[in-house]
Amino acid sequence: MSNFPISLNLENRKILVIGAGKIATSKVKKLLDFTNDIVVLAPNISEELEKLHIKTLKKEYEKNDIEGFHIVIACIDDINLQKEIYKHTREKNILYNCADIYELCDFTFSSIIKKDDLVITISTSGSSPAFSKELKMYLEKIIPNSVGSFLKNMKNLRATMPKGEERMEISRKKSKEFISSMK
Repeated sequence: MSNFPISLNLENRKILVIGAGKIATSKVKKLLDFTNDIVVLAPNISEELEKLHIKTLKKEYEKNDIEGFHIVIACIDDINLQKEIYKHTREKNILYNCADIYELCDFTFSSIIKKDDLVITISTSGSSPAFSKELKMYLEKIIPNSVGSFLKNMKNLRATMPKGEERMEISRKKSKEFISSMK
């Protein structure tokens, strides 16, 4: 069964990333577009992660390390430790993601396109990450950089008009015009 796509507000949500390799670095970079309340825990922190100016804990994982976090992401090769961390997150009702064990994940990382307020996620539910990547690159080429200013104008318009049919119709018309101009 496919995952339900959801946009999660990460404000005031502390994230713990366990591990500091390529996968951890990739996930941290994706998250930094949405929050900087990230802590990386690993005995050795890569130079690339150090340059991201996020908090790091140079140590081995212990059960109490997840205290106070809302999301835990395990990017480690040790399958047994991934399962152990999963059990710890169940006890604390913490959202969990780990590498390569889909059935332990509360959520997955999709391909993401972010241009200002426009955020598009692409997922094949694990069927073909290569397809997600190719589709992402295609869509990035056709979405104009001006989408950010368009959305800012739409936000201002919404703020100045009362809710109702007239506002919805003007929004639909302007959106159709903008999308038509992309062709």
